[in-house]
Amino acid sequence: MLLGKSHIAVALCFAQFTVLAAQGSISTSGISFSYHIDEDKLVCRLAAKTTGWIGVGFNSQNSIVGSDLLLFNIIDGNVSSRDLYVKGFGDPREDIALGGSSTVKILSYEEAGNTTTVQFSIPLDSKDPYDFVHRKNEEFWLILAYSIADEFEHHSRVRKHIRMQLE
Repeated sequence: MLLGKSHIAVALCFAQFTVLAAQGSISTSGISFSYHIDEDKLVCRLAAKTTGWIGVGFNSQNSIVGSDLLLFNIIDGNVSSRDLYVKGFGDPREDIALGGSSTVKILSYEEAGNTTTVQFSIPLDSKDPYDFVHRKNEEFWLILAYSIADEFEHHSRVRKHIRMQLE
């Protein structure tokens, strides 16, 4: 049986989500994060019940300061992202402005109803001093957040810090 392009895309999305859920997933306070490791990269799916921005951060400590923070929004059907390093409270800076690089690769995105979803990949170790180094079976703090507004400067409505490890 031959499948059309739309059927193949649906099958691929379903297969990829199945893999994501099998590797690891967390849901709390209206936001969910799923991941799987694909060779040298972390493939993630982030979704929240909002039409504002959504974000995920990684840190070795239970703090927003020092975290590798990734923010996403969808405006008029177009996705934007920010790859940030949080220098201090209320002081997130773009990696590029600090001499690093943006290492986020957006794979898919959707804003449907009241939910924003982004699937993306990042290197496990980008060699960028402002990016978190992801290692299997090593504890770290996952930071999940979302806002009711699309503007990245708008503060989060929800922010949760969760201790976890990649398996």
